[in-house]
Amino acid sequence: MSFKTHRALLVKILNESHMAQDISMEGFEGNVNNITTNNYLTFAEEEIPVEGRGHNKALHVSVKCMDHIVAKVLVDNRSSLNVMPKSMLGKLPFNASHLRPSSMIMWAFDGTR
Repeated sequence: MSFKTHRALLVKILNESHMAQDISMEGFEGNVNNITTNNYLTFAEEEIPVEGRGHNKALHVSVKCMDHIVAKVLVDNRSSLNVMPKSMLGKLPFNASHLRPSSMIMWAFDGTR
């Protein structure tokens, strides 16, 4: 709270947050966690597959990017390359002048380049 800009942003977030008056303490805590947590993805126990936490199923989420919803985003923290189809990029309000050609070769699972 000692930095004016941090204080102003915190007050803005708190003023714009909507909480139902009959919200439970657990629900309120979850909402606060959503505001304060950064770069983490968490799940409630009922969202864990029957195989348990050690499963190897792919995780797809929907992401909001500049007021557009991008469905079926694959979350894979072990990947050495993040890929977005050019058709998807074309649907987003993005300034393509920042893109540059690359000499990197990507190989698909079927061996094609």
